[in-house]
Amino acid sequence: MVEEIQKFTKITFIIHFVLGLILTILFFIPEITVPIYGMTYTDENGAILMILGASGAGWTVSSLCGFLAKEWKEVKIVVIGEIVWLAAGLIAAIINLAVFNIGMAILTLIIFIVLLALFVLTFLQQEEKMKPLL
Repeated sequence: MVEEIQKFTKITFIIHFVLGLILTILFFIPEITVPIYGMTYTDENGAILMILGASGAGWTVSSLCGFLAKEWKEVKIVVIGEIVWLAAGLIAAIINLAVFNIGMAILTLIIFIVLLALFVLTFLQQEEKMKPLL
């Protein structure tokens, strides 16, 4: 197991931080976000989006902390949590695909797939299950 945090891991954390920050801000403004996803705003779906935004804020801050960390053991649990969160989110997005407008559905799937791939590759590289990509 590589103890220092590799460059690819740092890049993964910064990509997630930037995307997470954008989405967290959007989810905290459900009056704007709900129509973008092709739904009608209600207090109920606004509340759910804000809760999702709060969860996103936690993962976004964890990626910032991961970027600032010095050793793999400091962030390994965060990477595992991200993999579980993104895999579950991908499954939920696929199951509910018909609810969203097609453009946002595709964008959401792309974001989940790319981030999931980055975090899986990060884990495999840090655990020396594959050669470093960078």
